[in-house]
Amino acid sequence: MEVIKVHVVDKGRRYFYMRYRCPLTGKEETRSTGEKSKKEAIKVAAKWEAELQEGRYQRSARMPWPEFRKFWEDHNLQDLTLRSGVQYASTFNAFETLCRPQQVGDLTTARVTAFVSELRKPRKRKSGETYHLSPASVGRHLRHLKAVARWAHRKDLLAKVPLFEMPKSSRGAKMKGRPITGEEFDRMLVAVTKVVGKDAADSWKLLLRGLWTSGLRLGEALALRWDHVPGRVSVALNGQQSVLRFEASAQKSGKAQVVALAPEAVNLLLPLPSDTGFVFTPERKDGSAMVRSVSEIGKTITKFGEKAGIVTNAETGKTASAHDLRRAFGRRWSRRVQPATLRELMRHASIETTMGYYVGEDALSTAGELWRASGDTLGDTPKSSDTSEERQEAKNA
Repeated sequence: MEVIKVHVVDKGRRYFYMRYRCPLTGKEETRSTGEKSKKEAIKVAAKWEAELQEGRYQRSARMPWPEFRKFWEDHNLQDLTLRSGVQYASTFNAFETLCRPQQVGDLTTARVTAFVSELRKPRKRKSGETYHLSPASVGRHLRHLKAVARWAHRKDLLAKVPLFEMPKSSRGAKMKGRPITGEEFDRMLVAVTKVVGKDAADSWKLLLRGLWTSGLRLGEALALRWDHVPGRVSVALNGQQSVLRFEASAQKSGKAQVVALAPEAVNLLLPLPSDTGFVFTPERKDGSAMVRSVSEIGKTITKFGEKAGIVTNAETGKTASAHDLRRAFGRRWSRRVQPATLRELMRHASIETTMGYYVGEDALSTAGELWRASGDTLGDTPKSSDTSEERQEAKNA
């Protein structure tokens, strides 16, 4: 809890003054003590300090919600990435639309419970199609709102943090899509010309191959440069020592990082010009460069998957996307390296995310070992009904 401390100051005027810095606004407030004696001025200051400590924080939960939101944004947005800032704004908007809070004190357990209930209700798209927010989207809203509530509590704007029950997800079933196969990737490449035209096809095929061989997220691939620029991702090609350099603001984790570049990606990039500028520049049908919008370019890649008829989620009908190429990269390398190495290669914050790529692989490996150990591979190995005891008896006969 931040403590208000009132100080007595001599401004060279008739009376002593007293001042303090408001922990809520960060602004300094000053007023006259009305006393000429410093001793008496200190008594007045102590009384004002007590009133502030007791009264200001009692009233803080009644801070109007719009004022609180602006207060939060002024103190936090500057430290967030653009993506995170947009996500927090989305959560604020959703909470305000669905729960209509009037003041900070309305951020209660009851309202959070109602918020979750509203988020889970069926919604309608402009086309009239009904859909539900995914558990991941509900969870994201709750994580952001919980962070806001904790911040408000630390600032003594909330007496207590509401209870948040996060959606539970099944282990091994977190992926929205799935890794696509090599044959499906070839079909995506064939679909490129049909979607963007002949003139722009090569630029898009290069981007797809880059995603397929590097495991980069789409936003990271679009930010990838040959030269080092603050806030971007750069590639340093040096044979087996080739690496990707991430600025803190250029990747999901918000951490600066140097990561090994997969050999297949090195082989893809080595023949290309490597001086300055962006590595991948997808073009429009007329050959002009597209705006580097993850949303727009992502939609075009999804059209490739749709055109190729690659469904990666039978339940939702989702077709192959840019992130499914990253998933395919992770699945391929999960068969070649240990989990710790794959985690570093994929830059996962949690090893549990990495282990998702090994689900099923262990079972297949175990099945293979069982058949090899049995010495019988579905008729490929000559069968013998003799037991070891019978073979020993025959030998001694």
